[in-house]
Amino acid sequence: MLIHFGFVPLVVITSKEAAEEVLRTHDLDCCSRPKLVGTRLLSRDFKDVGFTPYGEEWKERRKFADFHESKFIDKEEIEELVFEAETALASFTCSDFFPVAGLGWLVDWFSGQHKRLNDVYLKLDTLFQLVIDDHMNPGRTKDHEDIIDAMLDVIHKQGKNDSLKLTVDHIKGFLANIFLAGIDTGAITMIWAMTELAKKPKLMKKVQDEIRDCLGNNKETITEEDVDKVPYLKLVIKETFRLHPAAPLILPRETMSHMKVQGYDILPKTRILVNTWAIGRDPKLWTEPEEFNPERFIDSHVDYRGQHYELLPFGSGRRMCPGMPMGIATVELGLLNLLYFFDWRVPEGMTHKDIDTEEAGTLTTVKKVPLKLVPVRAM
Repeated sequence: MLIHFGFVPLVVITSKEAAEEVLRTHDLDCCSRPKLVGTRLLSRDFKDVGFTPYGEEWKERRKFADFHESKFIDKEEIEELVFEAETALASFTCSDFFPVAGLGWLVDWFSGQHKRLNDVYLKLDTLFQLVIDDHMNPGRTKDHEDIIDAMLDVIHKQGKNDSLKLTVDHIKGFLANIFLAGIDTGAITMIWAMTELAKKPKLMKKVQDEIRDCLGNNKETITEEDVDKVPYLKLVIKETFRLHPAAPLILPRETMSHMKVQGYDILPKTRILVNTWAIGRDPKLWTEPEEFNPERFIDSHVDYRGQHYELLPFGSGRRMCPGMPMGIATVELGLLNLLYFFDWRVPEGMTHKDIDTEEAGTLTTVKKVPLKLVPVRAM
């Protein structure tokens, strides 16, 4: 669907066929990012990976990010700050659509949108600076090197002719990507998976029986090797990605040249949004699309790693999510621990039929009413 919003042409993709044309056939033509007010601010003037327009600098940073992934933050009030940052980024910014003569900036200033963005920026900047200062402390003890250590090491050793140029602002841009895309998305996916399993006790029992039969009853810890022994759990996760993608819209792309999609002319500087939520519920692609049914993927070739355009939780092509391996591992290990060590009951006075699946959110789609389950030690 092609629409004009203000002075900016915008294409919204809601079909598998169009998504495949955009993300595979025309991947190179539209793998840039629009320069938006919020993303410019939080990425330190596009010194990150996720929001940076396509080019040689982005390529070097992406290579670096692929080899240095970490989950490093463990502080109070992080969840609240993530929500605040996502809400600010998802809020309508007139400057992005009405840049002429500063009209959009004035509207954003009077509406308070610029203040909200700057408040979030300052909070994130303070947090990131504390983390960087901690990593630069000579007396700091560490048992492993994370992405901040690696980037600081590059900064200290880089020469004039190095292809990858990094500054402290680049570190903060990377951290903004990890913070906004890697903190809550895995938790959101696990919550939706547990929600659907709790709504269907027979399905919950089936996946738990498989896990405990395959792993035995005497394990004290779960390892990554255990994940490959439980294929039905992988089907549950795949179905969760389909029905409840954590991010319903892939980060916007921007075309760099003229192209055709399903016969329509798409001009340069057009923003493209791919609606993975709509594609995952398309009745032309899925039987009973609103039904949570992991068994639909038995003997199915469809996967979520960017090669099948009916299932795109991590996107596809050059701008596919670089945190996919970490995200998948987080969800697989998290759910495996929850389902192996505990049985789950609804609170007293409720039944599984009382669990709802109403959605809410902005950049991410969360469960509107928090899921409440009672853990019972299984063994």
